Amino acid sequence: MPVLLAVAAAMFFGVGDVFGGVTIRRSGRPGAAISLALTVTATSVVLVGLMVVVRPPEAVEVTDVAWPALAGLLMALTRPLLYQGMARGPVVVFAPGFGLTMIAVPTLLGPLVGQHLATVELLGVLLAVPAVVLLSSGDGLPRLGEVFRSRVIGLAAVVGTSIGLAGMLITRADPAAGEVPALVMLLVGVIVLSPLAHARSGSVWPDQVIRRPGLLLGCISGSAFALSTAAYLRGSAAVVTALIALCPGVSVAVAWRFLDEKVVPLQLLGGAFGVASVISFSLGS
Repeated sequence: MPVLLAVAAAMFFGVGDVFGGVTIRRSGRPGAAISLALTVTATSVVLVGLMVVVRPPEAVEVTDVAWPALAGLLMALTRPLLYQGMARGPVVVFAPGFGLTMIAVPTLLGPLVGQHLATVELLGVLLAVPAVVLLSSGDGLPRLGEVFRSRVIGLAAVVGTSIGLAGMLITRADPAAGEVPALVMLLVGVIVLSPLAHARSGSVWPDQVIRRPGLLLGCISGSAFALSTAAYLRGSAAVVTALIALCPGVSVAVAWRFLDEKVVPLQLLGGAFGVASVISFSLGS
C-alpha cells in the first residue's frame, strides 16, 4: 500500500512541478513564486479539509499534530524555492540535484531513528538514483563542472534536504490520524506564506495570472499531499521519498504531451530504471 500511494503522489507532484514552473515564467513578476505557493497551499487546505470531514480520523494525538506542523514549516519555506528553481533552471541540474538530495537524507538518517531498509528496498533506492538523474537529463547529462558552477545547485540542495527531513518528520505521526497530518502541514504553510507574500508583492491576494492556475495546482497539490502523507504514515521515509523523487518522469511526460518538449533516449533509460525501482520496492512491501 505505501508503494502504491507514493507512486500516485509522485504522479500528482510531477504534474504540479511542470505547471508551477510554467505559471511563474508566464507571470514574470517578482514574488510570483511565493504568491503561487500561497494560492496553491490555501486551495489545498480546502481540499484536504473536505477529506477530513468526509473521512474523520480514528484518533488524533499531540504527536500527530506537532511533527506534521514542523514538517509543514519546512515544506512552506521550500515550496516557493522549488517553483523558483524549476522556473530559473537549468532543470537538468536543479531537478536531479534536489531529487538525489531528498533521497539521500532519509536513506542516511533513517537508521538513526530505527528506519532500516531491507535488501530489496535498498536496491530500489539505488535504482532510483540513476532514474532521477537520467529522467532530468534533457539533451544530455551536465558535466560535473557545470553542476558545481550552476546558480541553482545550492538551491537544489536546500530544497532536497528540506523535503527529505519533512518526510522523516511525517513518519512520526500515526496512520489513525487520517488526513489530519496533511491538513496541519498545509495550514502551517498558509500561516507562514501569507506574510511572506504580502511583504513580497504588497498583497496576499494573487493576480489573475497566478490565481486561475493556482486553483488548479492547489487541487493537484492537495491530492499529492494527502497521498504522500498517507504513504509516509504507513511506510519507510527512504522508500516513500525515493518513489516521490521519480516525479520528474511524470514531468517529462507532461512536458512532452502538452508543451511539445522532446523525450530523449537517456530519459527513456531513466524511465526504465524508475520502473525497476518501483518493482523492487513493491517486492519489499
